[in-house]
Amino acid sequence: MVILRLPRIGLFKKPILGRSFMALALVCALVARVEAQQLSRADALTEGEVVARALRRTPLSDAIEGEVAIEEGRGRAASAYPNPEFSYMREQTFGTFGTRENYVSLTQTIDLGNRRGLHGEAGEARANAARNNGEVARLSVAADARLRFYEALFRQDRVAALAGWIVRIDAALSIVTRREQRGDAATYDRRRLERERAVANGRLETERAALERAQARLSALLGAGAPLPVVTGALLPDADPAALPTLRASSSSRPELRALDLRIDAAARDRTAASRWWVPDVRLEGGWKGIDLGREGRTDGFLLGASLSVPLWDQSSGLARVAEGEAQAARGRRALLESELDAELGGARAESVRLRRAAAEFREQTTAASGDLVRIASAGYEGGELGLLELLDAYRGSADDALTAHDMAHAARRARIELNRMTGVP
Repeated sequence: MVILRLPRIGLFKKPILGRSFMALALVCALVARVEAQQLSRADALTEGEVVARALRRTPLSDAIEGEVAIEEGRGRAASAYPNPEFSYMREQTFGTFGTRENYVSLTQTIDLGNRRGLHGEAGEARANAARNNGEVARLSVAADARLRFYEALFRQDRVAALAGWIVRIDAALSIVTRREQRGDAATYDRRRLERERAVANGRLETERAALERAQARLSALLGAGAPLPVVTGALLPDADPAALPTLRASSSSRPELRALDLRIDAAARDRTAASRWWVPDVRLEGGWKGIDLGREGRTDGFLLGASLSVPLWDQSSGLARVAEGEAQAARGRRALLESELDAELGGARAESVRLRRAAAEFREQTTAASGDLVRIASAGYEGGELGLLELLDAYRGSADDALTAHDMAHAARRARIELNRMTGVP
């Protein structure tokens, strides 16, 4: 139930006009209520639903899992042992004392320095780094989804505010037109209201175009074929962010930093493997030997052998240099990222807090005041104590207050999303 209290500023000197503006106020309240119902429809998307749908997209999963599979495959390839070698050889001599000899053997090379194992461990570390990079990509997609969601919500709220402004103008224009026909109002009032409506409608159409653009961008993130979505939620964050020490602790465990740590570890393992260039590989061989002595019969035996490579020259110096360069680059990127996050985190939190509090304070101060000014101006105009310009100023001021409140809430929300992105909050 809606209860309206109108000040007595000559309003009830003209009962018909008083009832007209009472109807105007009721129409405005009804429009606001319908708009609120539209934004809370069952088919409207919430922030959580938008983020979940954006993250469930198959191309995103394919891109992330593909990068992990690449690093896993490289690690397995680097750690794989060479296959054993099977060989057969026959030696034969001719003549009275000719012989025929057959050799069957199996040879396997063994890595005594465990270089392949170290390269495999490095590959596993890089695969885990790729998983963390995938988490970075997911966080980025989630942040982008939130930005697009709140952009659409912001445009919806602005459209609703401008539509409410036009409803007020239309109601006043209808009353003034009837009064003009009876000779109770000047043609100037009607023409002035028509001009105001044209201005408001132009702004509304511009905002509707921006809303369609925001909805299209959001629909593109949700997947091909998704209809233009209607969203619902609160534009202004409901509370200040966590304290700075908590944010710093969260920031220190960002997936980008974990990925860089893992790449440093992988490079260190590759460097260790390269430093073992002097450890030889052993080649073991075993098999069967058969000799056919002709008339004297035949004899069978076995083959055993072992050989070592002679590491006179360091053939891993290039790989060692690559590993050192990778570790150095990863350490540098990590230090730069950590320093940047540490320096910007305090400012980002301060901005988020200030914008949220300013938006909440502005909305609290202007909501009631704007409504009072509209009611006072409406009653004063009908009572003949205020002119049309004062009425239009009240209408325009109420709309501008609502639009400014939405602008400030949107700025606060964007600052919060950026802060969450910096701290790695999903």
